[in-house]
Amino acid sequence: MLSILINAVLPVFVIAGVGVLMGRIFNPDPRPVSRLALYVFAPALIFSSLSAADIQAGEVASVFLFLFILTPIMYGLSWAISWQLRFRGKARNAFLLSTLFPNAVNYGLPVSLFAFGQEGMDRALLFLVPTALLTGTLAIYVASGSAGGWRGLLPVLRIPTFWATAAALAINPLDVTLPNAIARPLQTLAGAAIPTMIMVLGLQLSRASLREDLLPGSIAAVVRLVVGPGVAYLCTLLLGMHGVTQQVVIVLSGMPTAVHTIILATEFDSRPNQVTSAVAISTGASLVTLTVLIWTVQRLL
Repeated sequence: MLSILINAVLPVFVIAGVGVLMGRIFNPDPRPVSRLALYVFAPALIFSSLSAADIQAGEVASVFLFLFILTPIMYGLSWAISWQLRFRGKARNAFLLSTLFPNAVNYGLPVSLFAFGQEGMDRALLFLVPTALLTGTLAIYVASGSAGGWRGLLPVLRIPTFWATAAALAINPLDVTLPNAIARPLQTLAGAAIPTMIMVLGLQLSRASLREDLLPGSIAAVVRLVVGPGVAYLCTLLLGMHGVTQQVVIVLSGMPTAVHTIILATEFDSRPNQVTSAVAISTGASLVTLTVLIWTVQRLL
C-alpha cells in the first residue's frame, strides 16, 4: 500500500499545496479557473477517455445497474441526514454534492491499478462511464439547486460535460478515429483537466474556514468513506457481482468526495467552502479508510 500512497495520493496533495500557496499569496478568485476546468478541460477529458475506452456492453450494463441502484439509496440517505441536521437550501445542496459523488477519476483510477492490477483498472474505466454521466447530469442538477421539475434539468443542458458524455458514448461503438487536428488538441486539453481541478481544490482550501464547516464536512466524509462502501457491498450482493468487479466497485464507492464537486459548487454558488471542507476531510481520512477497505475486500471477497 506504500506505492499507492506515494504514486496516487501524494501527487494530489503536492499540486493542491501549490494551489493553497498561490491562494495565500495572491488571493485570486477561483471562479475563472473553475469555469475553465468546467467548460473546457473536463469535457475534453470525458470525451477523449470515454470515446476511446474498450467498453463491453454486458459489463457496462451491470455497472450502470449497480449505480442505478446505489445512487438513489445514497441520495435518500443523504437527504434524510441533511434533513435531520437541519441543512436547508444551499447547505443541503452542498451536503448532497459531498456525499453522492466519489473521486473515481484522478484518485480512483490509480488506486484501482495499484491495488488490483490492469484487470482492476479495466473495471474502474467501466465505472467511469456511468460516473461521468452522473457528473454531467445529476451533479449539475444538485449543484444548481433548481426549483425542481423539468426546469431543474436546464442547467444540465448548458454545461458541456453532458454533451461530451453523450457524444463519447454515441461514437464509442463505432470505433471512430478522429483526425490529428482534433485528437491532439483534445488530448492536450484533457491532460490539463485533473491538475486544474486539483489546483481549484488548493485555491478553495486557501479560502475555506474548515472550522466553520467542520461538522457538515466531517459528517459528509463519514457518509462517503464508510456508509458508501457498506451500501455498495449490499448492492453487489443483490446483483450477484463477484470477483475483481465486485471488489473494484466497492472500493470506488468508498473514494473521498470528488474534486469536481468544488468546481460545480463554485460555479453555482452552492457553499463551495462547505464542499471543499468535505473534500479535504474525506481525502485526508481516506489514507486510513481506503487502506482498510482494500485490505478487507481483497481478503474476504
